[in-house]
Amino acid sequence: MVIAIIGILIALLLPAVQAAREAARRMQCSNNLKQIGLALHNYHDTFRKFPIGSRSGSFASYNTTGTNWRSGLLPFLEQKALFDQLNFETGSFSGWNSQPFSGGNEVLEGLLVPVYKCPSSTIDPFINSPTSINDHGGMMHDYVGIAGAYPDPGGRGSSACRQSMRGYVCNTGLLAPHECKAIRDATDGTSNTIIVSEQSGLVDKTPIRSNYAGGWAGARDHAQGYDLNPRKANEISDDGASNYYHCGLTVVRWAINSQTTVVNSSSTTYETNTILNSFHPGIIQVLLADGSVRGLSEMIEMETLRRLAAADDGVPVGEF
Repeated sequence: MVIAIIGILIALLLPAVQAAREAARRMQCSNNLKQIGLALHNYHDTFRKFPIGSRSGSFASYNTTGTNWRSGLLPFLEQKALFDQLNFETGSFSGWNSQPFSGGNEVLEGLLVPVYKCPSSTIDPFINSPTSINDHGGMMHDYVGIAGAYPDPGGRGSSACRQSMRGYVCNTGLLAPHECKAIRDATDGTSNTIIVSEQSGLVDKTPIRSNYAGGWAGARDHAQGYDLNPRKANEISDDGASNYYHCGLTVVRWAINSQTTVVNSSSTTYETNTILNSFHPGIIQVLLADGSVRGLSEMIEMETLRRLAAADDGVPVGEF
């Protein structure tokens, strides 16, 4: 009888313990985003702009020397010593499969930067998207930059978004490919614009995140006029190249925590339009451009989500 009672008590207490642990993990995830937000603002105070969202390097395709905003923020995340070791001129930032780190960037192999890892995620941080283990130990990040939304809520057509075989590429967010944006570009208001979001969950039991060439890599296709300095802008958006990826970024196109392709469509829920998702039940956490962190329900209306992803569509969001 006593054993049975103890068993019942444990069964009753276990959900509460699990909920408490998840609450603590969610709080740590929120703190990660707040640190990222503070780093972005300190970067902006220093350079009068946010870091380039994702850039090409010195090779025309499958390039490895490009990088994304995550490396540019390192000095502002108490990682200046790491940043100073990196080779932004000729070093490889890929660190995956047939493209190992090189040129001094071997320091990134097997390196976990805790602020870029959601504690609720059960995904191995060195599992590559979508299915393979990363042979060279490049970290797969759990937070993604927002490059905009498709369809563009401002109705601007190809001036805002372009289509390739890899989905839609937009430059209406505050972390855009081949371009540096600033607070002044958030004309809808910084409290109405998502700049970074969680992307730490699974899609159909698979880790599909915006880390196709590794979490530190940049754009995987060539942009004429690229600048090797990660703190300068190319002021060039995607040219519609057929094999274009921009690692570290996503264009919001699908509902939060979506699990499948859309009905009657050949489009997929990944590539340049990777899903915003998490292991937090029913929500994801996002960083707004004003530095605040919000939890968004997976039931949020898509039009509202797209408006939050576009910084300058002219349709600010009210309550959400």
